[in-house]
Amino acid sequence: MAVLLTLELPGGTTAHYDQAKATAGLGVGDAPPGLIAHVCAVTDAGLEVVEVWETVNALDDFVRHRLNPALAEAGIADGTPRISPVHDLIFGTGKEPNILIRLDVFGLTTEAYDGIVAKMPSHDGRGESHPAMLFVGAADPDTFRVASLYGSEEEYKEFAKTQMLPAVDNPRHLVLRAWPVHDCLLARSRAPA
Repeated sequence: MAVLLTLELPGGTTAHYDQAKATAGLGVGDAPPGLIAHVCAVTDAGLEVVEVWETVNALDDFVRHRLNPALAEAGIADGTPRISPVHDLIFGTGKEPNILIRLDVFGLTTEAYDGIVAKMPSHDGRGESHPAMLFVGAADPDTFRVASLYGSEEEYKEFAKTQMLPAVDNPRHLVLRAWPVHDCLLARSRAPA
């Protein structure tokens, strides 16, 4: 089962990230086995890394053998990782990964999520008409987490206004964040969730 990793790196800089990326050998020609997508965004507090992996074992292997040593060598303090099973994974029509949108919806179940997206044209079929370049939804026991890549905040706002908000019957507490993307690697264009 695919998993979503979010890793907050307070105090991390793009220089730290670039050094760690080079040390870890994370590049287009050298994507680690099992990596589906990798994004690094610049936040107010540092960096946020979002990754999708085919399995938790592939992620664990990469973290243990390549990522942790690379972070230590780059001088990046330990971050706060969060790993969740992927419930929905879409590679849409978006062309530019300029903005990472992170949405945490508290108390949203997978069943309620499925009911919401069933009302959204962008989720018809396999989601090929979704305006995001990448859209991933993952379920934790208390929170449904979404990470998506858009060309701009305006593209996301248009999607939210025309599709997402009209589909929500029962609004819940949520946290929405948008950050500029520093780096993006899509190792696979389509992958099963």
